[in-house]
Amino acid sequence: MEGFPSRRPRCPPELRKLDELSCDQDSKTTSPVSVQALLKKIAIEMQNDELQPFYSIRAVAEHFHVPPARVSRIYRRLSSERLLRTVWGSKTLLEPRKSSRNSESRSIGIVVDLSQFVRSSDYRLSILSLQLEIWNHAVNDHLLFFETGPDELVRLCTRNHHPHMNTIVWLLPHESHSQTLLRLHDLGLRVICVSDHVISGIPDWYIISPRCTIRTIVRKRILNI
Repeated sequence: MEGFPSRRPRCPPELRKLDELSCDQDSKTTSPVSVQALLKKIAIEMQNDELQPFYSIRAVAEHFHVPPARVSRIYRRLSSERLLRTVWGSKTLLEPRKSSRNSESRSIGIVVDLSQFVRSSDYRLSILSLQLEIWNHAVNDHLLFFETGPDELVRLCTRNHHPHMNTIVWLLPHESHSQTLLRLHDLGLRVICVSDHVISGIPDWYIISPRCTIRTIVRKRILNI
């Protein structure tokens, strides 16, 4: 008697090649809006329970003939929607499904000052390590890119944009950012500064030395475990 055919584990679908993607075949130029809509559609279709590689910013820019800066802004919007996880100088990853994360418990924002980020490889590695350790504890994280000014950063941190975010980790803040830190505190956010010096005028801020390990910062000072 013939046996039943063995069931193979179900493999997730492969990411479509960029050569197969087209937003508007009748137009020689592609608008950033249509590129964003297409990438968002693919990201939603491809999400599963694990992190996956996604298209690089450079590859998307070359394929659709869109400036890399515009693609970078698109990726940041998709990151804010919890679809992508991207850090300059590193791979872009597709986030797992929201159902696999404890998204209702707590969410942590990581403030990234791009003026330092693009110059220091150690700074990039610190951000990547911090993200990984936070995700190991099933806590959501948001990268908040700081490039247009303190007002824009505060707007991104409002409850309307990140309703579950209750903690901000600011790596290496400047003295000039003291008022921004106060405004974040006024929004009801817990702000943790990773810095070697006390921020002037804010003696009660929770200051952590950059010399601490990422594990110490996350487990003992952020998650209190």
